[in-house]
Amino acid sequence: MNDFKKIPTDSAHRLINHGPTVLVSTRDEKGNYNIAPIAWNTPVGKNPPALLVVVGKSHMTNEYIKETNEFIVCIPHKKQTEMVLKTGNISGYEVNKFTEFNIDTFRADNVKALVPVDCIGYSECKIKKTVELEKVDIFIALVVQAWSQKDVFTDRLLVEKVEAKTIHHLGGHLFSVPDSEILDL
Repeated sequence: MNDFKKIPTDSAHRLINHGPTVLVSTRDEKGNYNIAPIAWNTPVGKNPPALLVVVGKSHMTNEYIKETNEFIVCIPHKKQTEMVLKTGNISGYEVNKFTEFNIDTFRADNVKALVPVDCIGYSECKIKKTVELEKVDIFIALVVQAWSQKDVFTDRLLVEKVEAKTIHHLGGHLFSVPDSEILDL
């Protein structure tokens, strides 16, 4: 298995960027809502629980997070892939994505944002730190509350179950879904 080929460095992120795509849900101080798919996300701590998302500076999601210092990370189910594509292909500055794409939602408990019905789970987050780069901001947030659909989480997400099939962005319109095989070594 030592038959490597050189790949462009501007594609190197795709070697590791196949974690679950999330939907980041936000609200501004005036009560306007937005939702956007974010492929660049990761946990950064367990105690206290923390995660990060990377959001382009030109995006409404970035503006709303900076305004309120909070957001929700929603884990879409594979049946929501079309919604993820649609919400990622248009700016919240152009349309209200929730009404444009008829996204059924409910309100979260601790963060003033909306959660799409049928997502696998979600984490309500409050900003701890923002790292500003040239074109993106890295938002590091504490998870103040987390939820999952019944029967899809024990001490981990049960991705082998049909009800917990996350989507993983491979680039463009390509996504993968976890297999049912679990390696228990």
